[in-house]
Amino acid sequence: MSMYAYIAGTTNNDLNDEGSIACQLDFLQQTNVDYDAYFIDTFIGASRARFQLQKLLMVVKPGDMIDVMDVSNMTSNIRELCCLLNEIEDLQITIFSDEIELDMNDNSEPYHIAMMLCRADRLIMKQQEFNRKRMCHSKHQIDLHRNKENKRDITRNDYQVYKLLMSSNYKTAQRKTGLSRSTLYRLKKRIQKR
Repeated sequence: MSMYAYIAGTTNNDLNDEGSIACQLDFLQQTNVDYDAYFIDTFIGASRARFQLQKLLMVVKPGDMIDVMDVSNMTSNIRELCCLLNEIEDLQITIFSDEIELDMNDNSEPYHIAMMLCRADRLIMKQQEFNRKRMCHSKHQIDLHRNKENKRDITRNDYQVYKLLMSSNYKTAQRKTGLSRSTLYRLKKRIQKR
C-alpha cells in the first residue's frame, strides 16, 4: 500500500490561508507521514485545472491512500465530485483528510458528501453570476461602440486629409500626414458615410 499527498491551492505563502499551498504542505508535513510522493496543483488566476490530480489517479493502485487537507480541494464542481467518487470506486483507493475518509465501501459520511456538493453548487452559482456580469459588461461595451454619439466628430483637419487622399494616392497621403494606411481608410469611410 502506497501513501500519496495531494495539494491544490494558490501560490501565496500565508500559512493561515487554508487555500494556499504553503498552509496545506505545512499541515501534511505535521502529520509525520512518510509519503511516497507529493502531487501539487497550483491555481493561478481563475484556472482550476487539476493536472497533477489526474496524474496521481493514473499512478495509484488498489488499496493505496491519498491524503489531503480538505477533500473539497480535489473538485471544483458537482460533475468533478461525481467523477472523483466514481474513480474512488473503480480504483479501490481511499482518500483521507481530517474531515472525512472516502473509500469504495464508504457510505457513512453522506453529510460530508452533501456539504461538498453544496460547496460545488455555490461555486457554480458564483461562476454563473460572474459570467452574467461579464456578459452584461460585454453588451454594454458593444452598445457603446455602436452608439453614434460616442463616435469622434469629423474635424476640419480630417476634411483636409480626406481632400488630400482624394486628390492623390494612399502613399502620398501617408507621407504628408504621417497617418497609417488603415487610419486613412477609416477616415475616408467615415466621411463618405456622412
